[in-house]
Amino acid sequence: MTVKTATKMNTIFTRSLLAGSLLGGLAVPLQRAAAQSDRDLIEVARTVITADRKTVVLAAMELTDNEAKDFWPLYREYRSAMDEITDDRMKLVLDYANVYPNIPDAKATEMLKTYTELQERQVQKRNAYLKKFAKVLPPAKALRFAQIETRLDLLVYLNLAARIPITPLPAAPATAPTAATDDGTQSK
Repeated sequence: MTVKTATKMNTIFTRSLLAGSLLGGLAVPLQRAAAQSDRDLIEVARTVITADRKTVVLAAMELTDNEAKDFWPLYREYRSAMDEITDDRMKLVLDYANVYPNIPDAKATEMLKTYTELQERQVQKRNAYLKKFAKVLPPAKALRFAQIETRLDLLVYLNLAARIPITPLPAAPATAPTAATDDGTQSK
């Protein structure tokens, strides 16, 4: 990779980080806005992130014309499948925002179940598509693509995580404090 390409990729990654920040900032609004406006803001953020993601992939992959011919249709299919999971993840985030900070146990259980199902779906879908990319790309480029996608996803997740508050625990009754020992038992 040339210095010029590396510099361009760093600039693109920075823009992607900023776009991810925009998406993350929408996750838990300080004041609840109308659901329609939340969806509109998310769609705007998605458009920015999608454009930046494609730019990063284009710059980083250095595809030949023959590789590009097979890669880009599969990439669009892959991103469409991943966007469906992202849509469901954003529904979960908005659902969380609507009940935060008072999250009933039944709702927390439901949200945890949805969260784990989304994680599993994403891993399964990504694995299936990575096998397809491995059939249309040389091995090093297929691996590079997996790494790039992982980094881009991490940018988005890091920004979301930084903006979504941790679930508060219910107030515990006043008792003498205890400390956990290395074996998990309680000491007084």
